[in-house]
Amino acid sequence: MEIITESRRKFIKTSAIILSTLAVPSEVLAKTGKVQPLNLFNTHIQKSFHPKIYTDSGQYNIMGLFELDKAMMDYRAYKIKRIDLKLVNLLYKIQKHIGFNRRINILSGYRSPSTNNYLRKHSYGVAKHSYHIKAEAVDIHIDGMRLSRARDLIRGINHSGGVGYYPNSGFIHTDVGPRRNWTTLA
Repeated sequence: MEIITESRRKFIKTSAIILSTLAVPSEVLAKTGKVQPLNLFNTHIQKSFHPKIYTDSGQYNIMGLFELDKAMMDYRAYKIKRIDLKLVNLLYKIQKHIGFNRRINILSGYRSPSTNNYLRKHSYGVAKHSYHIKAEAVDIHIDGMRLSRARDLIRGINHSGGVGYYPNSGFIHTDVGPRRNWTTLA
């Protein structure tokens, strides 16, 4: 049984109040029929997540969003942050295009500032002001899909954010920052 702390209760209650007034943009749910849960796998904690992030009436589902926050948690610092709703919608669009039976593997979602600083010192190409810190970015690869095909698909879907292609590392970075595309071979 999971223990719910007072701060977690406050987080859920505040989020529910804010999100209860927000409808999902129609282009995200258009022609989907029944709303499907995402099919996610966090590669670091080796756990599957199937958050239903929207209700059938077109509202955000607070418990599904909280499950998504957990799927995208900073596993190094064991911290979660509310994932930006534009990124939530982008993930759903990606899932809708690839099919709900195909899994999206999460390599990096939210990063705490301390984790990001650590990675900057010990890795190549980690931005000082990464969109991961703001919970506006995710690094993924998609089961059964060539990485270049996934890159092209995400570039076609993400009209207002960034898409980075990391073929030697085996992942695609996508975020909801300004529109830009890049390839990194390191």
